[in-house]
Amino acid sequence: MDTQEALEAILVEVRKVNQRLDFLEGVIEEVILKGLPQVELTEEEIQEIKASVEEMRKGNYVTLEALKRD
Repeated sequence: MDTQEALEAILVEVRKVNQRLDFLEGVIEEVILKGLPQVELTEEEIQEIKASVEEMRKGNYVTLEALKRD
């Protein structure tokens, strides 16, 4: 396998991982949103949760270790 073939194989695997992550993010979002009606939240709180999910999708998040330090 030459370098080009190796890079293409890596790219294929990275795309597969990204697809799996997208699927998992969708599942997590559905679980959160389906659970919301069981809890009384304001429309503002619901929008904040949706915005947080979108930030996570973009890769904007804080690690648990960073939260523990604060």
